Amino acid sequence: MKCKPIAVVALLSASLSGCSPFVPIQTLDNTGADVFMAASKMPVVSADTGRAMQKLGEVVGYSCKLALGDPNASRADATDQAKIAAAQRRATAVTDLTCKEGGVSLFTNCWESWECRATALR
Repeated sequence: MKCKPIAVVALLSASLSGCSPFVPIQTLDNTGADVFMAASKMPVVSADTGRAMQKLGEVVGYSCKLALGDPNASRADATDQAKIAAAQRRATAVTDLTCKEGGVSLFTNCWESWECRATALR
């Protein structure tokens, strides 16, 4: 019976040591410079300002620390990922930004994570 805790830790370590997170992380290589540039200039606007704009739907961004040497997951990175998702829809702004911090998760394959959701607008 003493082996069970060790087996659980080994299983958890093996499942979290995969080569990529289970959530989408956009990079310059897989999105292109034009999308990154649009996202870097994209404002988060108030709900009042957003009412006058066309809603393009919800976007989600993640920040994930997968390996021990990776930088810590952050709200700022997850916000940037949500803006990139919005830019891929040709949005010019986002609104209703909400973020939550996560810990070790088999769902995301991250040691720590942030998830941000927003409404993309044009």
